Amino acid sequence: MAQEGSARVGYFRGDQLELGLRYAYRPEFVPLFMDYLGARPHSRILEVGTGTAFLARLLARKLDGVQVTGLDTDVNMFELAGQMVERDGLAGQITFVQGDTSQLPFPDNSFDLATSQRLL
Repeated sequence: MAQEGSARVGYFRGDQLELGLRYAYRPEFVPLFMDYLGARPHSRILEVGTGTAFLARLLARKLDGVQVTGLDTDVNMFELAGQMVERDGLAGQITFVQGDTSQLPFPDNSFDLATSQRLL
């Protein structure tokens, strides 16, 4: 059995889960990534498999007026993600929905962009 603080104990907590993501999304790569996604200000964005909402928070910080919906099957992650969204002052821009990726709970054309960075 893994010890407390190990990556294998329960759910990752806060910043521990995001260490690798911070490296992958280094500041010099963020503009290239945004361009690659086609992410624009005032977009409605769906992040499938949001987890801690790392990408949702990145998009909300970098794009004026963007609205991001984080979809995940794991409601336990919503508490942690919600705390991080509040901490970052992004509560008005990010919402969470529990749902199955094989049957998205949204009408067609609800979003301008959908992304999934770590689902598989």
